[in-house]
Amino acid sequence: MKTLKLLENIVLADAPFVWWEWDVINNTVTMNDLKVTMLGYHPDEFKGKGYESMTALLHPDDYENTMEAMRDLLSGKKSIYQIDYRIKDRSGHYHWYMDRGAVIAQDNDRISRIRGIVIDLGLENAIGSNTDAVIELLSRYSENKNNLIVICSSCRRVKISHEEWTPITDTFNKAIADTISHGICPACVYKLYPELAEMILQKHRSS
Repeated sequence: MKTLKLLENIVLADAPFVWWEWDVINNTVTMNDLKVTMLGYHPDEFKGKGYESMTALLHPDDYENTMEAMRDLLSGKKSIYQIDYRIKDRSGHYHWYMDRGAVIAQDNDRISRIRGIVIDLGLENAIGSNTDAVIELLSRYSENKNNLIVICSSCRRVKISHEEWTPITDTFNKAIADTISHGICPACVYKLYPELAEMILQKHRSS
C-alpha cells in the first residue's frame, strides 16, 4: 500500500546515479542513458551490446586492472567489483570513473547477473583525490523531495519511508521506468562503499 501510495505523486526526474547491469551468460549490458550520454555518446550505440562495448573505451593503462577486478568478482575472490579507471568520451578525452558492482543473481552456482553504479570523477582527477565529492554525492542517496519514487540503483528496491526500502517486481519496475529517480539504499552504501559508508551516512543524517 505504501508503494502504491507513491504513484499518486509521480514526477519525472533525472537519475543522479549511473547504473548498469550485465547479463553474464548472454553477455548483454543494460544501463541508464546517463552512463553514455555524459561521455557524448548516444544510448542506441550501446543497446544490446556486450561487456566489451564499454571496456573498449578504457584507457590502455587502466584496462588490465579493470579486467582483473572483474575476474576477481567472477571467481569469487572478491565480493564486490571495485575499480577506478579512465574512459574515453566521444571527443577523445578521458574521464575518471569510480565503478562499483556486485552479483545479484546466480544460475546453478554460476554468476548470471552483476549490477553496478558509476560515478564520473572528472577529466583529470587523480584516484583518491575525490573523497569529499563522492561523500557529498552519495550522502544524498535517499533524498525523496517532491514525493519522487526513489529506486536504489544497485539492488532495485524502492524507498517507502526514510528508513525502509522494499523489493519490487520486474513488471512494476518496467511500468515506472521513465518516472523514477535513482538513489542508493543504506544496505548498498555499506556493500559497495564499505570504506566510506559511515561518513556518507553520517553526512546524510546531519543534512
